[in-house]
Amino acid sequence: MKRILIIKPDTLFLMITILQHGEYEPAGTIVDYLDSHHEPYQILRLYEGDPLPDDPPGRFIVLGGQMSANDDREYPFLSPEKKLVRSAIGRDCTVLGICLGAQLIAAACGKSVYMGMAELGWRSIEGCKGCGAPWDQLFPASFGVFHWHRETFDLPDEAKLLATEKQAPNQAFLLGHALGVQFHPEVTLPVIASWAHELSADEQKLMIVESEKKIGTNRQLCSAIMDAFCTGWSG
Repeated sequence: MKRILIIKPDTLFLMITILQHGEYEPAGTIVDYLDSHHEPYQILRLYEGDPLPDDPPGRFIVLGGQMSANDDREYPFLSPEKKLVRSAIGRDCTVLGICLGAQLIAAACGKSVYMGMAELGWRSIEGCKGCGAPWDQLFPASFGVFHWHRETFDLPDEAKLLATEKQAPNQAFLLGHALGVQFHPEVTLPVIASWAHELSADEQKLMIVESEKKIGTNRQLCSAIMDAFCTGWSG
């Protein structure tokens, strides 16, 4: 059943629009954050045929998904979605792109998205030094994140690299008011369990045990990113 949100007209300009690409790639702890902070939002389930807005929303979040950013033929919503993202960047809208969402930002800017080394599970990445507030606080010298991707991308022109690692260098970047992250700050334990089904039984057990230990810190990272998102990435 689709979520129906009733909002007073004077709060429409504050609306956060979330683009969801699949049933098993939900907004997770982002929704928990928005509910607890009384932030108005709507979720557009593109895989169910929800239409994209004609104009880019002032604040919107582009989630992950099982598809590639190049799969326009199989997923017809991808082409207009990239056009919407490109328009949002041009208008300095506040955008958060997660995993596929970050790749869509790159693709919308004319950069290549392509197969890389698979990253499935918890990894440590590095924050880039001297990025300024709030980035030095959000992305410290070393911090753990949850990955679930097989593709990577070229960094958009004029983007500032915020976090990196050797296997997939472009882990977090800022382009205007658009933040792209290759990892999943929004992920929850049930979602991790559903994604882990493609692994062997032993790998699944190990991932769940590790996730139970690290999910609290990941939730804190998500909250910190959302704090910055809701202030327009200002320091």
